[in-house]
Amino acid sequence: MSSVLVTGAGRGIGLAITKRMSAAGWTVYATARSSSALAELDALDNVIGIPLDITDRDAIAALPQHLPTTLDGVVNNAGIIVSGPVEGLSMDELSKQFDVNVVSQIAVTQAVLPALRAGHGRIVFISSVSGLITTPGTGAYSASKYAVESLADALRMELRPWKIPVSLVEPGPIKTDMWGGMLDDHDAMAAKLTDEIRDLYAAHLTGSRKLLGRMQKLAADPKRVTKAVEHALTSSRPRRRYVLDAASRAQKLMVGMTPTAVTDRVLAAATTSRHSR
Repeated sequence: MSSVLVTGAGRGIGLAITKRMSAAGWTVYATARSSSALAELDALDNVIGIPLDITDRDAIAALPQHLPTTLDGVVNNAGIIVSGPVEGLSMDELSKQFDVNVVSQIAVTQAVLPALRAGHGRIVFISSVSGLITTPGTGAYSASKYAVESLADALRMELRPWKIPVSLVEPGPIKTDMWGGMLDDHDAMAAKLTDEIRDLYAAHLTGSRKLLGRMQKLAADPKRVTKAVEHALTSSRPRRRYVLDAASRAQKLMVGMTPTAVTDRVLAAATTSRHSR
């Protein structure tokens, strides 16, 4: 039976991937932090829950103790979103963004590479269209995904001698609990800003909240992500990148072909309210 490690499997995309791959007959080693999430994972057929705080280096180093000596794949999914204007970010928030979304992903990959090498396995990173396009208020998150894109590209070339494919899945908004709570997260972020920063960026904060509300309505079915992940893990010719919807492809094309000054104006206008001072 094929086996895969999925990080951040307690909710959202990670849980959807876990359910799809386990239903396809794979043994899924699924990591989560909370006891309730682990209980839900353990109740699924072919799923073995592993308690893991993705920022705990010792726990990541001990991952091989919970896994078979040969592994067919790893899906680096665990991640967080730190939003807000760059001027208002705390350095602790920025560090956490990169620790969870970048450093920990590479730490997990390094820990399981011997098992992947033994099993001729594959590596999948859940990136984002935000790793291709940056909008106002998403600088920290987008930067983390840009970093993942670069590191995955390097890994793909470096691991060629062992024929270990590396794929990037680049979804836009996906209908999960994370996106469902995005407006609450935005409000919590704004509440933590200083009065000065909140006043300076009032138009942006109002505009970006409205944009998030519209994007919630356009969020795609998680099946788009899980289908891409399954293809990356099973196809004889896995893609290097999976852009999952027409809107994301159009955005990618627009940014690639449009002068930067024009793109800046369009994205700034989309995230700024004219009715705020």
